[in-house]
Amino acid sequence: MAGLTLEELRAEIETTRQRRGAEQDRSKQLNDELQEAIERQRLRRELDQERAGLLSSQEDNRRLLAVRSNVDQDQDGPYLPGSSRVRPRSSKPQLLIPASNNELCTSFGHAVTRGEYVWKLQQLSWLPSVLRQEDLWAAKSKVLWVGGFPFQFVCNPHGGYLVSSFGWDDREAQGSVAIMTCAPEEFVLRYRIYVKARDGSFAQWGETDDEIHDGEITAYGPDVNWQGQAYPPTVTGIFGLTFEQLLQSDWVEDDTLTLKFVLEVRPEGCYESKLFSQAVEVPEATMNRDTQALLEKGSCSDVRFIVQGEDVHAHSQVLCARSEVLEKQLTGGMQESASKVIVVEDCDVATFKAFLQFLYTDRLPTIDELGARAPSADQGGDGNVQLLQMQALLAVSHKYQATRLQRWCEAQLCERLSSAEVCGILGQSHLFQANQLEKACLAYIKRHLTEVLKLPAYTEMVTKWPEIGVKLSLFSAGVPEAEAAAVMDARSSVETCQKRRRLQS
Repeated sequence: MAGLTLEELRAEIETTRQRRGAEQDRSKQLNDELQEAIERQRLRRELDQERAGLLSSQEDNRRLLAVRSNVDQDQDGPYLPGSSRVRPRSSKPQLLIPASNNELCTSFGHAVTRGEYVWKLQQLSWLPSVLRQEDLWAAKSKVLWVGGFPFQFVCNPHGGYLVSSFGWDDREAQGSVAIMTCAPEEFVLRYRIYVKARDGSFAQWGETDDEIHDGEITAYGPDVNWQGQAYPPTVTGIFGLTFEQLLQSDWVEDDTLTLKFVLEVRPEGCYESKLFSQAVEVPEATMNRDTQALLEKGSCSDVRFIVQGEDVHAHSQVLCARSEVLEKQLTGGMQESASKVIVVEDCDVATFKAFLQFLYTDRLPTIDELGARAPSADQGGDGNVQLLQMQALLAVSHKYQATRLQRWCEAQLCERLSSAEVCGILGQSHLFQANQLEKACLAYIKRHLTEVLKLPAYTEMVTKWPEIGVKLSLFSAGVPEAEAAAVMDARSSVETCQKRRRLQS
């Protein structure tokens, strides 16, 4: 600036003045847009209230319809038969016949709405620092709705004040994790809070509790207490742990705390009574149990699988209805369509029986069931029996295109990744094009890179599938998914051209 001439300085001043004027005009425009955004937010909340009111009115009308129906059927109302308000027109004595086989049912929970939500707090160790940096009291989830009433989950790592998006509670609630609501109407809330352990199971924290919401901003939770409360909880924190203890506990895996909330909401209103004549108990459905028995007994079976030298009998109608691959084998003119004998060489007996059980009952197995099915020779004491069985079940479900079972296996493997097994699972997901499982494996390796890269399994994997190594490099570098896919496609095209040249030469 010191070397500018007189004219150049005047020109620079004019240019700067024009730019400042443009920024001032833009500031006014942005302020107008901000006011519009605030008004849109206000209208959204007004719409939420109107929707909640609509749901409440609809529920009231449903109850009135039920009461009207009971009155029309002489099951309710002030002038029921035998009531002293109505004098019989005839002076003849009336014969009262006691009702038999009549059942009077009174329902107190017919209007209950249930919601189940999982809240994952990732990179949990950063939470206290983030709250201080952003000058916040607590971390908050998105607002969700159950039965027309708004709820939000709130976490204060050190059990301090709980502040939601609904505003500040005059009673100054404190605690570590809470369910908060601001519904103006009165309702009953029954809630349970669970915490996920490293083995994948959920344990309930605190007791199942019923609360009558009084229409104010309120927080509910096992360790929630209020300023000035006579008897605050003696134990605060999840399972009585401080935040530092929680980070080192089995409830936090990969710096992630997973909470599950089960909310049941009953709006204000009368309960429901109904009189049922000729009461008949309807038994539970037995189809799953019946088809399971059909598979186990083998009655009227017409297909025989030979698995590891063992015969497993099944029914072609069930197999064709449940698996397109098996339908082609049994009806497409192949050898199996005539002999009705299918040799399975790439699966053990226990896994194949678990697969057939799913085809017959559509019931997903439990992790414990898979471990119990494993042959004793496979257990070896390494603690990975269930994981190996899950991988085997994933392979057979992919082979026969049982998509629901395949996706379930992928989801279970995502929750049970370990450094010792992640390379084998990543290779399997690459072969089966299981994209979500592949992403989970890549993310796990990125977090445990120095540990996994030392393993012989990693060297074997990238030697067998070099493209997996490229995918890992792209994922670790944070390359967007679309761009990474374009790189892999280009690489595949180059490799295809090279193979053609080698064949031609």
